[in-house]
Amino acid sequence: MKKIIKFVVMNIWFLRRVYFYLRFVYKNKYIPNFRKPKTFNEKINFRKKNAKNSLFVTCADKIKCKEYVSDKVNESILIPNLYVGSSLSPEQLSSINEANNGCVVKANHNSGPVYVLTGNESFDRLEYICNDIERQLRIDFGKIQKEPWYSHIEPKVLIEERLITEDGRDLEDYKFHVFTDKDGTQKVVLHVDFDRNANHNRSFFSESLEWLPFSVRYPVIKTSIDKPKNYEKMLEVVKQLADPFSYVRVDLYNIGGKIYFGELTFAHGSGSEEFSTYAHDLWMGKLWTGSPSY
Repeated sequence: MKKIIKFVVMNIWFLRRVYFYLRFVYKNKYIPNFRKPKTFNEKINFRKKNAKNSLFVTCADKIKCKEYVSDKVNESILIPNLYVGSSLSPEQLSSINEANNGCVVKANHNSGPVYVLTGNESFDRLEYICNDIERQLRIDFGKIQKEPWYSHIEPKVLIEERLITEDGRDLEDYKFHVFTDKDGTQKVVLHVDFDRNANHNRSFFSESLEWLPFSVRYPVIKTSIDKPKNYEKMLEVVKQLADPFSYVRVDLYNIGGKIYFGELTFAHGSGSEEFSTYAHDLWMGKLWTGSPSY
């Protein structure tokens, strides 16, 4: 019954609009003004309704985005592709997985789920993953999340090389929120997710890696972070990639100083991840001075 209700809500535009509005109020605990947005989450929702930058479609596509990154920065920061196609069989996945000691499987037109494989998965597990990826390809993610740029991406399967740290620890994902002013100056807020699989927690830092005392969705445990090798280069990369946008989240990986590009995100949390305080939601919103449409 729940699945039927959700299907009806998501496929009737008026009910879908009401659902997203009520979800926002429930999670953020305030009445939003999407017409004249001030907070970060309000501006994300304004962007979802008024997106005008044609690069959103190209750069939200996990395949085509790599061309953009190669042109703007350098292809050396790209994670190698192992497979790109319109479908994927368990036999294909098994062959790729074994030959590369693991891989990362995803669809190019949504925000997940993403499957990180080690090379030792059973055939039944690989079959399940292929079936789920095929299911994802049939879904208009842009319509479901009200992020219209995703609806213009041709759905495909993408398999990438699996990144492995030198000491076997979990791969740290550095997410840079970059705000570009009209005069070209840029402000950066970094967040890092820790211990995703067991005790997911998240911390925010300034560009100079000073801890920022608030949380978004997940609790804060760590209040300091070691400076990654080549951190200044990471900042250079994210600012180059963010240049055409008033706001974008740029995700990077760093393995012993080697920088890898993850993805570009134009609607962090789809504009519904709750801040620990309204004041910090507003503070992040004030960093965003350009038009959210771009």
